[in-house]
Amino acid sequence: MKKILYTIAIAVLALTVACEDESKPKDWSENVIDLDVSFTDVSNEIGIANSYAFENNTPDLSYIEWDFGNGTTVRQQSGVFIYTVNGTYQPKVTAVYGNRVNVETFDEISVLADELIVVSDVSTPGVAGEENLRRLQISADASTVFTDSRWDFGDGVWVNTDETDITKRYLDAGTYTVKFEATVQGAFLSAEATVNIEQGNIQKESVLFNNFDDDATYAGSWAEANGDTKLLNDYNPDTNPYVFDGSNVLLMGKTGGWWTEANYGISQGSLNFSSEYTEVALRVYLEGNTVNIGGIDYNFNMPENERTLKVGLTTIDHYDGRVEVEHTINSTDGWLDLSFDFSDKDFSHGNIDANDIRHLWVMFSHGKGTHGVVYVDDIMLKKEYPGIKKP
Repeated sequence: MKKILYTIAIAVLALTVACEDESKPKDWSENVIDLDVSFTDVSNEIGIANSYAFENNTPDLSYIEWDFGNGTTVRQQSGVFIYTVNGTYQPKVTAVYGNRVNVETFDEISVLADELIVVSDVSTPGVAGEENLRRLQISADASTVFTDSRWDFGDGVWVNTDETDITKRYLDAGTYTVKFEATVQGAFLSAEATVNIEQGNIQKESVLFNNFDDDATYAGSWAEANGDTKLLNDYNPDTNPYVFDGSNVLLMGKTGGWWTEANYGISQGSLNFSSEYTEVALRVYLEGNTVNIGGIDYNFNMPENERTLKVGLTTIDHYDGRVEVEHTINSTDGWLDLSFDFSDKDFSHGNIDANDIRHLWVMFSHGKGTHGVVYVDDIMLKKEYPGIKKP
């Protein structure tokens, strides 16, 4: 009997100890380690202020996350982070070793980032248009290598370039936020500045291509127009040049078909739409009434959705590969100034070279079976601004 009671007592004691072990908090001390991590100012090495290298040398971690105290976190072992906004930040790192989460907090750092991006005004007093010229600079050591770099000028224009000193001309008044984004030794950098422009409606520098009053700036000739499109002197061989509204003009008349066109070929040299020119501008007048040309009545009956005009550019005397920009003529019986912007067009297809444009095409459409007359005058070439590359 005593032996049985002794056995029961031992069993109860063992059960009690087991229950106590289950309720006792586990001791994770064997998993707590000293993280071998560092957060070091490397501004001098990078060449940009407020650059910090973060590095982990702790073996066997299953997870690591760096928090830079400004809302940005990354999950990588090592790298460089650049602060670009003024403030005080408390960086820290969180790591998992075994089944224990380890956190190490670094000293607070104070950031003064005002001089990271500098906007300098390089306007020339007294020169129209130059008051909207801005020189944008990044303060960085000359040895700093930027990759995946991009300027965003805040007006819808951006360029991919590693230039840290760039010139930009703004056309309209307003306040613009300029951003420079790049990667530096694996670190992402995003810097901002504000540009205030007071005067708007600044026009690009233009070069006269042909005003039909004088010899064209680029010597050449209009080829025989196709279909119902005609140069006005084709209709009036005894009236050359033809005068309309006080100016010598090119006319395109149409009695049917879809698109009609006239092509001006440059006999010597060519146009550079890669780095010199970006736009072609025209003065256009669409007759809203019947016009008699060379004894033929052109009755105006064009629907609004068919009053369209195109300008095209080619290297060869053919439409193959032609790069085109189209505009709607939205009124009649008055001169309109239209600008055809080729700055974002792809010149890489077909038989065309943006550096060697030899033919300028003017194309008019107002639908099959409809009639109308359009006058074209003062074709201008607008130059690209210095320091600005195409997106």
